[in-house]
Amino acid sequence: MFSKKLIFLLSAAVSLSSFAGYDQAQKKFGVSNASLTGHKDLIIEISEDGFYFSLIPWVKEYLAKYNKVDSDLDRSIDQVMNAVGVKTFESLPESMLKKVNSPNVRYILAKRYLSSSNYSTVEGLLSKVEAKHPAYPFITHLLGVNYSHKGDYKGAVAAFNDCVNASEKRISKIDDDSYRNQMGQNKDYCLAGIARAYYGMGEYKQAELSYIDIPKESIIWPTILFEEAWNSFQLKNYNRTLGKLVTYKAPVMDFVFNPEVEVLKAISYLKMCLYDDARSIADDFYSIHNKKSQDLRRFILRHGKNYKYYYELMANFESGKEPTDAYVLRSLKSIQKDGAYLELRASLTNAIKEYKRIQNLPKSNLKNQMMRNIRTVLDEYKSTLGAYVRSSMVTKYAEFFRAFQDMSYIKLEVLAQRKEQLYKNETQNRSRGDLKYIERNDKQYFWNFNGEFWADELGDYVFALRSEC
Repeated sequence: MFSKKLIFLLSAAVSLSSFAGYDQAQKKFGVSNASLTGHKDLIIEISEDGFYFSLIPWVKEYLAKYNKVDSDLDRSIDQVMNAVGVKTFESLPESMLKKVNSPNVRYILAKRYLSSSNYSTVEGLLSKVEAKHPAYPFITHLLGVNYSHKGDYKGAVAAFNDCVNASEKRISKIDDDSYRNQMGQNKDYCLAGIARAYYGMGEYKQAELSYIDIPKESIIWPTILFEEAWNSFQLKNYNRTLGKLVTYKAPVMDFVFNPEVEVLKAISYLKMCLYDDARSIADDFYSIHNKKSQDLRRFILRHGKNYKYYYELMANFESGKEPTDAYVLRSLKSIQKDGAYLELRASLTNAIKEYKRIQNLPKSNLKNQMMRNIRTVLDEYKSTLGAYVRSSMVTKYAEFFRAFQDMSYIKLEVLAQRKEQLYKNETQNRSRGDLKYIERNDKQYFWNFNGEFWADELGDYVFALRSEC
């Protein structure tokens, strides 16, 4: 949940009318028909003109073939990673990555060490990156995640606050809308990191206030709302938990596809001893989702790991051709709003733009080899996108599987508590709803809109049910 895909977009396009670096490379390498793999000067020259994606195969081949990377080449490789992102380099062996002295490479290695819980090594890799480097806002986010994973929540809050400030500085200095959006999203992830750290400390009131700082227009807010609901649950404010979860019924939230929402609803009703409501949620979940989730499973099994198919499925969906399977469609709608998917999609779009730029170059051996490179990169991105779509669907089915298990436990718990209630000869009072059961904090207000709908209400609904316990 915490992982962040690092992709940097260029703040300005390079004019086709002036290719100083490309012209130099053409003079050196454009005559011979020999392979251009392993030429350090070629990477340096081509990177000067912003042909970053077509350099990816040459950078990888150079690192595989040679042990030495001098300072000039190191800067060029770092520049390539700044432009195309680190995703395409994450599969390289550690021995190859360590040849490059780049904050982007430190980021890649730190993610690996984090996955093996080697927290001190992660700190050593990331703490030395200078604040002026383009990767710094993302690196401070990963550093905050590292602190959270090792249980140092105060350190996490400090790192995430640094991340928020660094992201805001970048936003104020860069005019490119795509880059600004990405920095804004990184800032929101760090705001969420602050709230999660307070949640980890058990300071749920402070977590509640921190979650409110995430703007509702943020692309991550719909998923964060579920975390807010859990935080309210920890505060035993089940009315507010239910109020947050009912937000997912709003038409603007139709892309959210999270079976755990229904599980948390049922648990909240159970905690308030509203057994009929809890049982109703569980029964409805089975009747609505059982067959369709199995259809999703069969769909995944039928297409195996055909990543090309999944890429084309998503591409067709984005062009207006919807699949007939209901839960495949809902999965695609959810993926389409996912930040990691959008970053991968942006990289593919920029690679396609570079492909068109190369097409406009004069005929030469250099152009031919750059065309081969960019086609390889485009195929790689399409395969990565297809794999991401499939992985997201597999994850979605796994969520349904766990949710069915949880609902089974809830139904058993309802029976057990109903039995205990019967032995005590207790009955439920079915009168429902009273404003006196509503709790709020200093950042929340109560307004009577007399039936009107306001967009600002999204996420701020609250039930007014009396506990029957």
